[in-house]
Amino acid sequence: MAMQSGFIKRIRDIMRMDAGINGDAQRIEQMVWMLFLKVYDAKEDDWELNEDNYTSIIPDECRWRNWAQADDNGHAMTGDKLLNFVNNTLFPTLKELPVTPDTPVKKAIVKSTFEDANNYMKDGVYLRQVIDIIDEIEFDDVKESHAFGFVYEEILRDLQAAGSSGEFYTPRAVTDFMALMIQPKLGEKMADFACGTGGFITSWLGQLQKQVKDTAAQKQFDDSIYGIEKKPFPYLLCVTNMLLHDIEVPNIYHMNSLKHNLLDYTDDDKYDVILMNPPYGGHEDKSIQSFFPEDLASSETADLFMSVIMYRLKKNGRAAVVVPNGFLSGTDNAKVAIKTKLLTDFNLHTIIRLPESVFSPYTSIATNLMFFDNSKPTEETWFYRLDIPSDRKHFSKTKPMELKHFNDCIIWWNDRKPIDLEDGPKAKKYTRDYLINEQGCNIDLCGYPQEEIEVLSPVDTVQIFKETVNSLVSNINQSTSSIMEMLVGECNSKANHSLSKACNKLVGLAGEFPERLKASILQYAIQGKLVEQRPEEGTAEELYELIQEEKQKLIKAGKLKKEKPFEEISAEEIPFDIPESWKWVRIGDIYAITMGQSPDGKSVSKDIDGMEFHQGKIFFGEDYLKESDQKTNEPTKIADPLSVLLCVRAPVGIVNITERQICIGRGLCALKPLAGMSEKYALYSLRYLKSDFVKKATGTTFVAITGDVVKNQLIPLPPIKEQQRIVAKIEEILPYCNQEG
Repeated sequence: MAMQSGFIKRIRDIMRMDAGINGDAQRIEQMVWMLFLKVYDAKEDDWELNEDNYTSIIPDECRWRNWAQADDNGHAMTGDKLLNFVNNTLFPTLKELPVTPDTPVKKAIVKSTFEDANNYMKDGVYLRQVIDIIDEIEFDDVKESHAFGFVYEEILRDLQAAGSSGEFYTPRAVTDFMALMIQPKLGEKMADFACGTGGFITSWLGQLQKQVKDTAAQKQFDDSIYGIEKKPFPYLLCVTNMLLHDIEVPNIYHMNSLKHNLLDYTDDDKYDVILMNPPYGGHEDKSIQSFFPEDLASSETADLFMSVIMYRLKKNGRAAVVVPNGFLSGTDNAKVAIKTKLLTDFNLHTIIRLPESVFSPYTSIATNLMFFDNSKPTEETWFYRLDIPSDRKHFSKTKPMELKHFNDCIIWWNDRKPIDLEDGPKAKKYTRDYLINEQGCNIDLCGYPQEEIEVLSPVDTVQIFKETVNSLVSNINQSTSSIMEMLVGECNSKANHSLSKACNKLVGLAGEFPERLKASILQYAIQGKLVEQRPEEGTAEELYELIQEEKQKLIKAGKLKKEKPFEEISAEEIPFDIPESWKWVRIGDIYAITMGQSPDGKSVSKDIDGMEFHQGKIFFGEDYLKESDQKTNEPTKIADPLSVLLCVRAPVGIVNITERQICIGRGLCALKPLAGMSEKYALYSLRYLKSDFVKKATGTTFVAITGDVVKNQLIPLPPIKEQQRIVAKIEEILPYCNQEG
């Protein structure tokens, strides 16, 4: 049967009705363990056909063909019977399969794959429906098997967008570029010690496949990979990925690469090529550091993996590694030791700087690609800055990076020349001596011009803050040590200057951090990442229809002006991806907007309830309210209780909520939530959008934005209950940003 279109959507729609599935990450995990069993069953068909006396490690009753598929009469388990079988027979059996050191890898992977897998579904009827969809795929059909590769890519893209699970996915364009530049050769073995879902391995195999011409070459191809993954879910995905790529004996192991003494590695533990994106932003248990030499014993995972890579790269071997900006710029003791070893013991020949949005929407942390080999010490290192293509402002889930965006870089790679632009060098080489002695191993060079401070995710913001603090504290410790040594004589002026500089930076950083963290929390909230989505709460599309109904009632009652329809939102206007259950709208389409107008007579104004708007005057009192009604006959000056007030004139973008009915001046506009929407969600959304409003402001004496600018501004709309949960989470976190002492 040919695979039907909308495979993922069909499964997603069914799972949304099951009370046991909570969020995309669980949905994907649920789908993948079933896919694994389906794929493995297809592989066992091949092994039974081609091998003498093949015996499955899975007991007959637990093989996919015997419980998931219908019998000859068309009957299949469903409902409570199916749920009971999966929970009380299938999972316990697969988790306890008899595996010994002599068990072939292709059999042992079943137990290791299910060790930490879970069945989340609670409705046996829905579970049956999902199984039926998965069982439609015929993996012995070449065309259908090839088509499923695109389905698998969609699963990975969904995974990337599913919160923290996205750490297991590196964009295909990046893995393909790195594999292309590393130039695989038959007979070589490549390794990825944090292989996630197998993206680098897949790209390596894609390049190597071109060289397979006979059965001997096929054997070299099959034996060319080695992967380790610590976390159970990406390990499950990776093994499934390898089976889909006809790697029948996947050398993929479920363990922690960092739990091995670095000095115990022998030549047998080393590889010709290492391709990987080490987990960054995380920390390992203190005990892990005992496996590393003291000078390399960092608390950060990216640092530790860099040491593992260096100790496990063969003589004349090649490596390509993704590292965050913090690794390039960091000058704490461990990072300096790691980078010094890299530059003196290895040939770090190329660093490609990547735009911040390459890994969007998972993280906005800027990343880099480091290429080095184990042939000789570094003589010089080339830096190349890859810029965003001219047809877009950033990469996103709907407009991801593609391999073609590396074309200029590939041309430059093969004919290296310095490139100088108005905003700084795009390509330039530096000597090892300069990088170590002049830069102190801060190799954050040929970077991107920073026109404004970028807002990162809350986790990334905290991580960069911690990395910067550690680096500054390290500088302070070094300076104070120098000063202590010289106390018997004159104080060293250079050490004293370094101490003062580092201390000032630390104070400045401490002052900036709370505001940056607040900004990142708001950004995470408005992008739909702060709380999970719940199918039972409905969709923004349903809410949007209710809002339009209420607006029509207000128009008929004469309480709201009828305006011409807003322009349809184009793909180019959308600044970032939002959850499927949300909707991009224009502010004027979902709020009743009142533009202020100062009353006649004395320009008397007062700040109330702690609201300070400067030019955006608030007038209140019986006289002003009556005057507004009598003179205009239209509610153009009145803001109802619980309206959100936005300052549209000097200064632009300040937002607050009024608890009472007030008359507003011409520097303000009021947004009244409709259909039960949360006024506080509007408040926090508008605070996040302040920079957009400021950019659109015009004027000389006073900068201002017009009502049309406000009404046409894009804003993400979540369902009402999710709005409430977002507000609750924001207000739970923000007080910690304001704590002192």
